Amino acid sequence: MKKLIPFLFPIFLFLNLSLRSETIQLKSGEKWEGSILAQDKDSVTIKLADGNRKVLSKSVIQKISFGKKSESTSLKKEPQVSEDQKKIQEEKLLAEKQKQEDEIRKAKEEQQKKREEQLSYAKRHYLEAALGAGSGESQAELRPFFQTIQYAGLIFGSGGQAELQSNPYKSKNHNGTARLFYAWDRFTLEIRGTEAKGNFDVSGLQTLSYGSGNNSSNSITTNTLLGNSETKFQKVSSRIGFTPYPHPVFDFQIVGGVERIWTKTTQKVDSVGEITATGMNPNRTSFRETSHPLKGYSIGIGYEWKFLERFTLQGQILHLDMQGPSSLRSNEFRMDGSPFRYSQNGLDYQWKSTGTEVNVKFSTKIKGDFSLFIEASNMTLNNKLKSGYITENEGEGNSDPSQILLKSYGPQILIPIFYDSKTILSYVQVGANYRFNF
Repeated sequence: MKKLIPFLFPIFLFLNLSLRSETIQLKSGEKWEGSILAQDKDSVTIKLADGNRKVLSKSVIQKISFGKKSESTSLKKEPQVSEDQKKIQEEKLLAEKQKQEDEIRKAKEEQQKKREEQLSYAKRHYLEAALGAGSGESQAELRPFFQTIQYAGLIFGSGGQAELQSNPYKSKNHNGTARLFYAWDRFTLEIRGTEAKGNFDVSGLQTLSYGSGNNSSNSITTNTLLGNSETKFQKVSSRIGFTPYPHPVFDFQIVGGVERIWTKTTQKVDSVGEITATGMNPNRTSFRETSHPLKGYSIGIGYEWKFLERFTLQGQILHLDMQGPSSLRSNEFRMDGSPFRYSQNGLDYQWKSTGTEVNVKFSTKIKGDFSLFIEASNMTLNNKLKSGYITENEGEGNSDPSQILLKSYGPQILIPIFYDSKTILSYVQVGANYRFNF
């Protein structure tokens, strides 16, 4: 058995070396790596990595390290494979980055091209003329205020008159609007004029006081008011608009301009009643005229939306800030004299007016540059009293001391709500547009 062991050991060593031998460490510390090709009882033949062969004596060998060839080869090739993969990965990342940059640049170019097309389509240079007619409501008179003044005269004076009209403040009207609209790219200029006229019947009661200031000697009677009135409302606007971001479909503008308003009411009123106990005839006829001009500015936004190629929706939302005087003139013919007596009085006051105006206009093309429209508009101004005075009667026998007291104390002590009034114009119109393109 002992004789077989030396014989079997080389065979076992050869079989293992042929499969696993990789590193041979000598007793001197030197190492050789490669593949063992053959061995006998005295030596080992190894093929080195550079392809050369070397025969080593077993007497100088200290240890042999074994490993699978496939694993050794894989370990030796891994650095080379890793570098290749790294290079491929870098090339892939660079390609992706370049692709992203190309996509971003392409998107920017498309966006720029789209914006240039929008600017090209949004360019405009035309003059549009429009005429419209319709009906609506308006309030142009300062009736609550003037009635308060008359009641004040009745309170402070020994004699006087006061009335309360029962007809509504708002009156129906027929109106028309002419408009010129000039557009040049981002800028627009609009000149608009509106006139509204209306009629209404005057009705109500009038209280008359005759006497010397002593209640026991005063004679008071109440007359019925009958009459008719005409109203006239004129408004002129000149506005400039600017488009911050032009767009061919939806145009948004900042709008500002100058506003002027003139309102006028004329009345013919008969005051009819019975002869008083003291023999006074209370019947009288009055011709009155109220005017209220305002001037100021407007600022707001405007828009224009085009859709379905032939339809357009336009509009403006504006804040108005205005001021101006009001004037009442009354010429009265009294029947308590023979044949009659004539008296004249008036009021003049300053007002501050602020409010809003909203316009909405829907247009549709009929043929070419000709189109039809329907427009709705509403303007409401709140008038606040600033200052004023009573126009004293002039002429011999027409002086009324109560007017002096009223001038000094009336605006300060009377109920404030009666000093407020409104100027209103609302309407719905239909009309036609024609555009001159340049």
